[in-house]
Amino acid sequence: MPSTGNLLSRLFPSPRRCVVAPALIAMLLMGVTPATAQRPHGGETGAATEVADKPANAPLSGDEAAERPVTAIPLPERRPAGRKAASSAADASNNQSDRATPAELRDREPAITPEAAVAAAAAIADARICEAELTRRGVTFTVGDSISEGDCGVLRPIELDRLSSGVTIAQPTQLLCRSALALDIWVASSVVPAAQAQFPGDAVTAFRHASTYVCRSRSSGSRISEHARGSAVDVADFGFASGRRLGVEKQADGSSEQAFQRKIREGACGPFKTVLGPGTDADHATHFHLDIAARRNGATYCK
Repeated sequence: MPSTGNLLSRLFPSPRRCVVAPALIAMLLMGVTPATAQRPHGGETGAATEVADKPANAPLSGDEAAERPVTAIPLPERRPAGRKAASSAADASNNQSDRATPAELRDREPAITPEAAVAAAAAIADARICEAELTRRGVTFTVGDSISEGDCGVLRPIELDRLSSGVTIAQPTQLLCRSALALDIWVASSVVPAAQAQFPGDAVTAFRHASTYVCRSRSSGSRISEHARGSAVDVADFGFASGRRLGVEKQADGSSEQAFQRKIREGACGPFKTVLGPGTDADHATHFHLDIAARRNGATYCK
């Protein structure tokens, strides 16, 4: 059986940068019926500064992307640079406040170019490959209509019902498929085993998130939040078979809760490229912020 490290390297190679206009994706998807995975019967308020990405490589065409394996397709990570022209008064206002409001983000017009069209086609092909992988792993989910709100948006957002480990999600999600896949890998390979080790006989059965897709800037600055791309999930707490809930927060030194939280936090760094939580800063004192934002040379930011 391949090691977890080898599995992650195949499923999450260092991503090639791919500029995808949400509005363009929505145009390309017009008339396409969202796929639905078969369900069995029954049963960042802020984020740390990213390392700058390298210049984008030339994107694959749609046909090339469809023929490439899951490890070779570029991920849709970056927002389009185009926006409506701003007045000098608006520019002065933006200089005084380094955060764009959600309304301002939604009002921006993406640059729709032939290059962006090629990237969008590749992203759609990758999303379908990723969705097939979720199905193969046994995840139950549905695929929603693509979201396009100016600089914000999610291609074929995934609403998770139950992960391959049997863990359920307490409320709806709107996640990029690659983020949903990272979440499933993390829960199966880290969260479930850590619970078994620290709380014998009391398995993790569910978790609650604080947010997935939200159109907004980061609370720490002007850069757009990974939540605005569907790349991020904020994990708030875990539910156990006994009925108790364990929140993501500072735990007592030497406790089983502390050991569990430390182990799953370490395990998130790999499937996810950014891992923030209690001790990072005040914004992350009560949840884990996990996202798959591309970084230089495939690096991670786990703090």
